Amino acid sequence: MTQQSGLAEVPFPPAPWRMSGECWVGLLKADRDVPCPAPWKPLLSSRLAMVVLMRYREGTLQYDELMVGPLVRHGLHLGLWVSHIWVTSEASLWGGRRMWSLPKELATFTWEEGRVRVADASGPIATFGVERRSGFGPSLPVPMPGIGGAPGGWTTFVGRMSGRLAPGGLRVEEWSERFPFRLQGPASFSVRAHPMSLTVPAPTVVTAF
Repeated sequence: MTQQSGLAEVPFPPAPWRMSGECWVGLLKADRDVPCPAPWKPLLSSRLAMVVLMRYREGTLQYDELMVGPLVRHGLHLGLWVSHIWVTSEASLWGGRRMWSLPKELATFTWEEGRVRVADASGPIATFGVERRSGFGPSLPVPMPGIGGAPGGWTTFVGRMSGRLAPGGLRVEEWSERFPFRLQGPASFSVRAHPMSLTVPAPTVVTAF
């Protein structure tokens, strides 16, 4: 049986994955350039990172997820370069690695009133403050383009999200030294989507630009 990061591979559902729940998305300033793999370039600023917190309650799989990375572009391709990602589901971990080439790792998510702590076997990863205001207005479509993989096989995909939006109040309260950059303080922009539904299709593999 294949082993990776000390974990035995488990079965996972095929794409597309269709899930619903709630999420927070925010742009935060970094104290230094956020690494961006060639040939990708920063889309907005080299010192901005996106944080995405997901709670999938129903659908293909049910789990929590934290994604961190820069917004990048290359030609007509753009999206979130998922440089760091943690989940609470082994099926999600292996599906993410095998289908979308995302570097998923396992972590625990401890949710309290207005706060979530994310940690793994090596210790704390990050603690975020969040607001849980109810969304207002109609449910709006929000494309979520993502990028995974490595030279010789980049994966690109566009998640199709819809949800009722409200201010997210996302802020960093604790941040691990394991990251090559530091995020701190409130997000310059953040939203919460609840209720939220998301469809993640199979990726497109781009071998050359």
